[in-house]
Amino acid sequence: MTSPSEPQQPGGFPPAPPAPPSAHPPLPPTPDAAVPPAPPYPAPPHPALPHPAPAYAAPGYQVAPPTPGYPVPGYPAVAPTVPARGLLPWVLGFLIVIPFPFVGGIASGIAMAVSGGASRRAGGIARENARAALNWGLTYLLISTSLIVLHFVVLFLLTADSPATGFYPIGIPLTIYVAISLLHLVLVIVGTIRASSGAVMRVPFAIPFVRA
Repeated sequence: MTSPSEPQQPGGFPPAPPAPPSAHPPLPPTPDAAVPPAPPYPAPPHPALPHPAPAYAAPGYQVAPPTPGYPVPGYPAVAPTVPARGLLPWVLGFLIVIPFPFVGGIASGIAMAVSGGASRRAGGIARENARAALNWGLTYLLISTSLIVLHFVVLFLLTADSPATGFYPIGIPLTIYVAISLLHLVLVIVGTIRASSGAVMRVPFAIPFVRA
């Protein structure tokens, strides 16, 4: 070992300085951690929880489409649109059955005329049925009102001097009124059936107040 004062040979390295003393003494070596002994038999594996099989269609098979007539889930059911048929004017003709003398006939004729005029805007079959109901409603209203007025005129003229002794001739306007009212009821029934089935109702002997 050479001292620092001694000359060093060419190509040599100076010696490393001594390490300073540590402030803390080195810790004694610790024994290895205790390792638990192996069990005498292997632990049983945990049972796998049952899971439902995914609902996938098998190759070569297709999912059946929804049954016709039932709404598809997630979409509201839409009712088919029924075209206008001009049914309401004929149905209102049943107002003739109101149990009041002469009131039912007048109400029936007015209702058919008003509703028929409003239903003509729909066009198509509804326009034809509404026009027929309007013309017949006005025809029946005119005839029935005239017969009622005629009945009271005849009653006044024939009973002005002496009371009447029989139903006729005073009851002639009333008899015609009952006959025309029965015809009106029959036409209302037929018109309601034809209009509800989508057919056109025609009354050839009605006064054509409104033409096509």
